[in-house]
Amino acid sequence: MTSFLQNIKSVPNYCILVLVSSTAILIGIEWDISWHESIGRDSFWSAPHMVIYFGGILCGLTCAWMVFQQTFFHPDKYKHYVKFWGFKGPLACWICIWGMIAMLTSAPFDDWWHNTYGLDVQIVSPPHIVLALGIFAIFLGSLQLVLAERNLAQESQKKIYDYLYLYAASLILLQFCIILTEYSFANKQHSLEFYKLSTIFYGFVIIAFSEAARTKYAATIIASLYMIHRLLILWILPLFEAEPLLGPIYREITHYVAPPFPPLLIIPAIIIDIVRSRFTLSNKILKAIIFAIIFTLILLLTQWYYSEFLLSEYARNWVFGSDRNKPFWVPVGDFNFEYWDYDWTPYGHKIPMSPVTVKNMALTLVYSIFSIYLALLFSGWLKRVKK
Repeated sequence: MTSFLQNIKSVPNYCILVLVSSTAILIGIEWDISWHESIGRDSFWSAPHMVIYFGGILCGLTCAWMVFQQTFFHPDKYKHYVKFWGFKGPLACWICIWGMIAMLTSAPFDDWWHNTYGLDVQIVSPPHIVLALGIFAIFLGSLQLVLAERNLAQESQKKIYDYLYLYAASLILLQFCIILTEYSFANKQHSLEFYKLSTIFYGFVIIAFSEAARTKYAATIIASLYMIHRLLILWILPLFEAEPLLGPIYREITHYVAPPFPPLLIIPAIIIDIVRSRFTLSNKILKAIIFAIIFTLILLLTQWYYSEFLLSEYARNWVFGSDRNKPFWVPVGDFNFEYWDYDWTPYGHKIPMSPVTVKNMALTLVYSIFSIYLALLFSGWLKRVKK
């Protein structure tokens, strides 16, 4: 325990600050989504927005200070740096600074969007895409900053950076979970779209960052941290009172709406870690094929049947929250707890959802193999990060 506390104290303040910033951004996003679903009314100065932009500004200013130190005060502070417009600093700092700029640029864009078109009816909108890119840059830059410190640290100090790295990776997984929320409702988990997007994006994140880790069962730890965070949000948000302030109101809301129960990514992560610990696979193509088959098949078997439970009366309680995750603008009806054959556009048009067939899943598997192969290439770069 004493050794662990000493290792914590040895971690530079900027590593802690960027991770705190990333966490604040993520909590603010989840709060903001629930704010829209529970209250409806929104402004630039709403509390969730302030938390999001506080996190982005704190991270950007931390990295800007590192650049100023390297450029003007301590030229030899960082062994590896990137020069840009005469300024010098770690590559991770430039990524985070760009992320902050993108986030701040999205703020007036989002405010104009709300004033022009009203309340957001979906998470993926043009200003949110700009915001998501900025946030991803901050998350990736924060992870890279921790990873560079780990790769340059003495062997006795690497362990604490390994844990910070896995935490940073879990935040990226959480961001993708939030982005894919509208495609991940339990009502859609007997349709192809959920499995196609999940295997492509979740598979990439879990494989890429666990492959670059030095910790045994890294994929399981990343998926566990993602699961813990999401469950805490699901359980804590409804403890606070909220009421709709914008019509039409189709259901009674007295507390913040909870997010949907997260996909059980921990199960394919465990299987992948077990396979990785027992077999040495040096060929990237073969490894991509094996990991893609495992991830796609296990996710399909897990979520296909688990979604049936989430739609049943047994999940309508405090733990699973299936009766507390519907926004005020969604009408009350049996369709809330049934599988959907159609999706709806923001303009009210019906879009048929693709069925899960052997042919469709085979094509999804091809996408997954390609995604995981790219993840393996990306992990190779992560292992060499020193800037």
